[in-house]
Amino acid sequence: MNIIKVSNYEIQSDVAREAFLKFDHQDIAQKLDLKQDAEYLYVKFINQEYRLGKKSSVIQRIEDDSTYVDAGFYEIMSILDLLDNVGRFSKHELKASRNFVAPTGLKEVVNAGNTQRNSWIFSRNAKAFSGKIDKLEKACEEIGGIKIDKGDVGYIIDIFDYIQLMFVYYDEDSDFEPEIKVLWTDNVLEFVHYETTYYMLEYLFEKMLKIMDK
Repeated sequence: MNIIKVSNYEIQSDVAREAFLKFDHQDIAQKLDLKQDAEYLYVKFINQEYRLGKKSSVIQRIEDDSTYVDAGFYEIMSILDLLDNVGRFSKHELKASRNFVAPTGLKEVVNAGNTQRNSWIFSRNAKAFSGKIDKLEKACEEIGGIKIDKGDVGYIIDIFDYIQLMFVYYDEDSDFEPEIKVLWTDNVLEFVHYETTYYMLEYLFEKMLKIMDK
């Protein structure tokens, strides 16, 4: 007898995709100025287009060669968390803030007394980026980042149209370990849950490394 093990990630993403079928797709498309047709809603996430099946709940990344690749857990949860929250806002309220703060400085996090930092996400990827400044800059450019004069590598990156982050990287030297600093637009938690910001970061770093390895 074959026993099929299903991970918690698969269960969570399946539940989220099932809930998406009940979303008001027309309202979402109008508020976010998204393309849609009879079958799909189209969303851009970290400078790449995705199609979301309005009847099938399939979520796929559209590659440069026009092939379709099933989205992974971090992509699915990031995209659907944003879309799930859109209904609470009018279109004119969906604006990216111009103010950036550290994850632990976000108002909702401070008010909740939750200032725990998932530092392992940053330290693991900081080491992976070390000694690859040129490739890291290329990756930031490829995902549409806007260069800023901070750190050894600094960019403003659009996660969604209404969510941006500031990515700053300091490479290691004789005195210091490599370091990643991330600042979010200060209203990010109006649009997604705190946990989702780390899903976004996981996929962002994964995407950067994939580009760097080309």
